[in-house]
Amino acid sequence: MTPINTDAYEDDWDEQPQRPARRGKDLSVAARARIDAADVARVIGVDRGRLTVVYDGAVVDASLSGTMRGMKACVGDRVRVRPKRHESDTATVQDILPRQTTLTRTADDVHGDERVVVANVDTVYVVLTASYLDVGVRFLDRVLVAASAGGLSCGVVINKIDLVDDLRDATDVALRYQYVGCEVWLTSAITGEGVDALDTSIGSRWVAFAGHSGVGKSSLLNRLIPDANQRVAAVGRHGGRHTTVAAHAWPNRHGGWLIDTPGVRSFGLAGVTPQGLAAHFPELAGLDCALDDCGHAGEPGCMLATATIHPKRKDAYDRLKLALAQGTIDTDDDTLV
Repeated sequence: MTPINTDAYEDDWDEQPQRPARRGKDLSVAARARIDAADVARVIGVDRGRLTVVYDGAVVDASLSGTMRGMKACVGDRVRVRPKRHESDTATVQDILPRQTTLTRTADDVHGDERVVVANVDTVYVVLTASYLDVGVRFLDRVLVAASAGGLSCGVVINKIDLVDDLRDATDVALRYQYVGCEVWLTSAITGEGVDALDTSIGSRWVAFAGHSGVGKSSLLNRLIPDANQRVAAVGRHGGRHTTVAAHAWPNRHGGWLIDTPGVRSFGLAGVTPQGLAAHFPELAGLDCALDDCGHAGEPGCMLATATIHPKRKDAYDRLKLALAQGTIDTDDDTLV
């Protein structure tokens, strides 16, 4: 069975930080009023500065107006748009409305330049491959923290179950994360197993796929939304190859939207402090410890002994806390246990 080559994970789709930007100049009262009166659209595609939005029931190309120099939109953003005035024009985005939820990542655990992966989505589904769950679960633990910090719920898709003869490891992972509130599906984009249940679960929500390259996000999306026609690469001797280079949202048959995001090599959590990490572990968040900033490492009055937490989840907490304190992402490799 060919392993996923973690050194080949790609994230060149957007290496520039996506920080909340300020307009280059103050707007007049009249200009502000005109922008506030503009219709609201939803961004469904961003590719090298080019935007695709759903506006007035149609999918149209758009560009940022001159007053938005330095600002960046991401998939899921709600924006105010001015329709094109001539056939040769494009619609222009006049403003980005405040984001209700965000999934953000950083290059590592110390540098705070955040890249906004998606905004205003309901749920992120982290896609793992059944044949390499140890590597995938480390990534999953990081995305769970980021999703919690950004106000999103989280689901887990264990894909490529056709590649394993024994599903006991997949079932163990499923039970572990169902306990902390995640929806979990076992799927095969090749055979179609589990895909109908996954489709039903998405329903009318905005859902984003996240995961390493080669876990089958685009293949699943093609099963769920045949009109998407996402390019899928064959798995070579170095494992999965990166095929999605820009996030894009696609409408499903239930009135929802499914977002395919590029595979990434790392998911930094620089926006989370070691002291605040426990708030993003449901098993630890409600503990009534004597110290408000208890690190659950043997402090006086720590209530960790009363928590029901899987040993591997406790290991994940300790590992992430150490990584955040040191400012380096824990390495994903084949020595994981």
